[in-house]
Amino acid sequence: MLDKRIALTGGIATGKTTVANRFRELGAIILDADEYARKAVEPGTPSHTALRDHIGPSFFNPAGTLRRRELRRGIIREPALRKRINAILHPYIMGAMEAEWQRQKKLHPQAVILFDIPLLFEGGFDKDFDIVILAYSTSEVQVQRLIQRDKLSPSEAERTLSMQFPIDSKRAHSDYIIENSGEIERTLRQVDDVWDTILKIPS
Repeated sequence: MLDKRIALTGGIATGKTTVANRFRELGAIILDADEYARKAVEPGTPSHTALRDHIGPSFFNPAGTLRRRELRRGIIREPALRKRINAILHPYIMGAMEAEWQRQKKLHPQAVILFDIPLLFEGGFDKDFDIVILAYSTSEVQVQRLIQRDKLSPSEAERTLSMQFPIDSKRAHSDYIIENSGEIERTLRQVDDVWDTILKIPS
């Protein structure tokens, strides 16, 4: 089991962070794609330069930092923009995560290491993993959470959701499902159960 490549994914507003935090509490090492994505857009990095050259300076502050709210709205208006951004950033992000996975394996050979990748299926990365764990909520719950969390209108929430693969299609291609549409205690119990199961998987 220790050599198995394990990915945790979900959809926007499915509570994946809650699930990842629980796995971390149980002893997993979490490689968070969002952290690597933030590093990828730091001024001075090659990926930042490539991104700025490609999408233009209007999405950046004078200091070079990304204007995230404007970029999110730009992606909602023009979904093709997301594809162009991902084409630039994904190779950097996945390469950095792969290097860290190799490093952690040497430092902690007995540890369970999880790749936390929100766009696992959208990027076609699922084929690179032996086990896929999905944080799942119904699309109706996702929309309501987006409205409340990000202060989006219902139509904006629906458009945001439409930029990802439907959550039920992700469910059909995942090995373990963490249902996260209800009580948090129920979600955490499911994480504990999946943890116990993967610890018993032979190499």
